Amino acid sequence: MFLGPIFMTLLGIGIVAGTVDVLRHFGGGIGPHISDRTLVLLNERFATGEIDTVEFTARKKALLD
Repeated sequence: MFLGPIFMTLLGIGIVAGTVDVLRHFGGGIGPHISDRTLVLLNERFATGEIDTVEFTARKKALLD
């Protein structure tokens, strides 16, 4: 009797957390979905000198527009 409400609460929290995770994974937001990995790769290429400032800003603007 004591553990029932606790487990039901944990189950509800798990369902809400799972739903939020699925919505984030499939782009539940408004507008174009840009993964964080894409921006990380762009920043890494800029940091290592593969691309210059002009190309970096142009690509970042293209990704975020």
